[in-house]
Amino acid sequence: MSVPRLLLPLAFIAGLAAVPARALPAPSPFPVRAVKLTGSLSDPRVLAHLDFAVSFGFNAVWIYSHEAGRWADAGDGRRPELDPAFVEVARRCRERGVRILVSVNPPADTGGRFLFSEPEGERRIRSFFRLLRRKAGVSDVVLSFDDQPTRLRQLRDVLRYGKSTAPAHLDLARRIARRLPRGSRLWLCASTYSDVHLGDGKGLYAAPFLAGLPALPPRVGIVWTGSAPISPAVGAAALRRARSLLGGRDILLYDNFSPIEGGENALAAYLGPLRDREPGLAAEAAIYMASPLSGPGVSRLPLLTAADYLADPGAYDADRSLRSAIERLAGPDPRAREALSTQALEWRGWEGGRPFRPWDPASPEDAASALDDPALVAAWDWTVRRYPERMAALRGLEDREFRDALLEIMERRLAVARTAPLAVEYLARRRAGRADLEPILDAVREERRRAAGRGTSLRALDAFLAAAGVPAPPL
Repeated sequence: MSVPRLLLPLAFIAGLAAVPARALPAPSPFPVRAVKLTGSLSDPRVLAHLDFAVSFGFNAVWIYSHEAGRWADAGDGRRPELDPAFVEVARRCRERGVRILVSVNPPADTGGRFLFSEPEGERRIRSFFRLLRRKAGVSDVVLSFDDQPTRLRQLRDVLRYGKSTAPAHLDLARRIARRLPRGSRLWLCASTYSDVHLGDGKGLYAAPFLAGLPALPPRVGIVWTGSAPISPAVGAAALRRARSLLGGRDILLYDNFSPIEGGENALAAYLGPLRDREPGLAAEAAIYMASPLSGPGVSRLPLLTAADYLADPGAYDADRSLRSAIERLAGPDPRAREALSTQALEWRGWEGGRPFRPWDPASPEDAASALDDPALVAAWDWTVRRYPERMAALRGLEDREFRDALLEIMERRLAVARTAPLAVEYLARRRAGRADLEPILDAVREERRRAAGRGTSLRALDAFLAAAGVPAPPL
């Protein structure tokens, strides 16, 4: 049942006011403890995710610009604007002392059409930042170029800046930082945002980036993810070295701590604890942001452990925190608790600095690309045999949002597991030139019918079939 758009923030507001922030045993050494928020503020699951994070001591939130409103020119003559739902949630967050960071990514937000050499794009970004400050009280804004090209493509930009995008990124950041609204602060997420990107500092992007960085106003902070875009460990000494190379600027540690990146069709989620983050990070990071990379609801488990770490990093024990999180989410049902512990073993993330099961697909596309792996095909059979009983037990989990999100992902995985052997057989028969493909497609059709009544399972299953090159017979 749909809920009117402007009523959803009111539901969030009521929940936020009703759940007091978790009392930390002592002031956290991390003054700003942010959580990444992705998804529409009209989605109750997204609002519940924010409510949950705030109740456990997180006091800041990262929001992408397209979730806060719109600044890019879509050719319709409209000025930059804010989403009323965002404005209302921002107001209540301010009342609770929750800091908001809004990220603008010029190339991504404009579909690659952004021109650094033209003033119009800069003007619209500055107008959007003024709106954020005036109407939503947002004082932290982020200029992001993560995962964007490192070579300029537009001739006018190349003539002005050269081949590398770094001078263009820095010039835009410098111009915007110098004309920010009073009381606002700019953070820069460059295309080089981790140690592995920086390398020896001599690359096409890294060299001009480091050379041009001193021209930025000193208050411009840097967004950094650690040793890699997704870091199995983050050490204080390594972050200190990176900060030194970046001119001693304040660091926003954007902590992607999961090897499993969730999406709308994810077949797995990270159910492990935050690991291998040194206590000394608090001295090096002005802002810590937890980014578990899984969707709302299911990310509650790792976020609980991140909250424990942030509350007392010196005393943090990852395994003990994981057990505590499982008990909290499971509640009094012993079968549910045991089933969640088992599922956490399957999706436990890092082990010895490497993903626990690197062959284990986390997306339909990954599953399709590994159909020639006999071990994976055997694992799908194991999933078909074990998941139904485990999922029945997980329905006893006390935390409803976590339970529903976890079961939805497992339903998707089970739908792919049931269909994977059929896909293998279909592809084998087609390669052999056999004509008896229809019986396999009939069986695939039955699996699609079964998935159709199970949340988002059909969408994920069809994505798997498309990636595998197997027709999706009509229902």
